[in-house]
Amino acid sequence: MRFLRFLALELGLRGVVFTLVGTLALVGLYLASVGASADLYLKTLGAFWSMVTLNPDFSLQTAGFSAGEIISSGAAITFPLALVSLLFLVVIALVGASTAASSTYLRTVQGGRRALGLGALGGLLASLLSAVPLFVGFWLLYGSSGMNPSPMLIALVVVVLGGLGWDAARFLTLDMKRQIDTTHTLVFSTLGPAVGRVLPLPGTVTGYLLNSAAPRFIPYVAGKVPAIIGGVTIAEMVFNFPGLGSTLLDALVNMNTDTLIAAVFVLLAVNALVTFLVKSALFVLYPRWYEKAL
Repeated sequence: MRFLRFLALELGLRGVVFTLVGTLALVGLYLASVGASADLYLKTLGAFWSMVTLNPDFSLQTAGFSAGEIISSGAAITFPLALVSLLFLVVIALVGASTAASSTYLRTVQGGRRALGLGALGGLLASLLSAVPLFVGFWLLYGSSGMNPSPMLIALVVVVLGGLGWDAARFLTLDMKRQIDTTHTLVFSTLGPAVGRVLPLPGTVTGYLLNSAAPRFIPYVAGKVPAIIGGVTIAEMVFNFPGLGSTLLDALVNMNTDTLIAAVFVLLAVNALVTFLVKSALFVLYPRWYEKAL
């Protein structure tokens, strides 16, 4: 029963309904901003209906760009790029939080000043990277790789120089540090486990801290998915990647409402799908925390 309710809420309401309503709302705002006529509103609404009913005539009048190609560009480019960016975000947060929390733990328990220094240095470096505007990161990437950078580098720049990695590491670090002085952590530390300086592996002190912080960190990650999708979309526009970003830009410039509807719909669908995957992890691993978050 809980699983069915989870599917109805996350996949039905926050997935399908959010995508459909969001597409209408965003395209409607665009039409209002350009002062579209009533005829164009009706034509756009008709195109939206053709798309959701899978009418094969949808977008045939858009020469050289079918709805199927737009969906393919989202599935083949934007979706995997968003997943890779999400993976970078999680790894950066785990390494940053593990380093900082272990430094605090060692200073508190053993009085290690060097450990604190390494944690402070890592925090300073992360703060400096987060202060760099995203467009500067794209500019540096263009200088090193031209207009054909590796998708992995694009994902890394979006997360690191967009401030997302630093913010995620700070969120997780604060949560893990708050638990260092708790009775449970102190009792666990008396068993003599490894500290887990670089990664919070199972059986280490930082792994123990992460296990307690994860129910709050996973919803945080789910909330960052729209920012990741936005950064990836901008990157696709800047480097003319054949993903949804460049398709969306072309549609806006040329006022092609058929292409615009399909691009916005697929973009929101990608956002909903990635968010659903993250929340599925929370539902499977921490079902009680998922229920509390409702």
